[in-house]
Amino acid sequence: MAVKKNKLLIAPFDDIHIIGLNTTLVDYKLAYYLNEKLNFNFIRLNDILLDEALPYAFFYYNAGENRNAYNLVSLKHKDHLCVKLNPHIDCLLIVRNHITPDRLAQIVKSLREIKDMSYAYTMELSRTPTIDVLLERIEMHERHCLEARL
Repeated sequence: MAVKKNKLLIAPFDDIHIIGLNTTLVDYKLAYYLNEKLNFNFIRLNDILLDEALPYAFFYYNAGENRNAYNLVSLKHKDHLCVKLNPHIDCLLIVRNHITPDRLAQIVKSLREIKDMSYAYTMELSRTPTIDVLLERIEMHERHCLEARL
């Protein structure tokens, strides 16, 4: 009789939501508007090197224990994009940990109300397979920055 094996499949990025942003705002102004509009407290950490050793702006906000952690990552350095996604995205807003669909929809709605925001939408990880490598780099950069602060 053949031995039956159970396999546990886990998504590499569980409980993570990504909002793609297209805006004409520079990164620090976008972080300012997010802080104002959503009552966040983004702080700028060391820039992240994503490609060709070009620095990209990296912001972090932790809403507290058992709450969400947020990253705002610029994908544009001057006129150079590190990742070309369709539709065109200038920044990623990454939400870690569980968030209700209503809260996520409220965040996206608030983002769309920001002046100079062309569009904001929730990205589906399954439809963007190339983003996994980028998310790994962002996660490792965040960990490195936070360890350096301790």
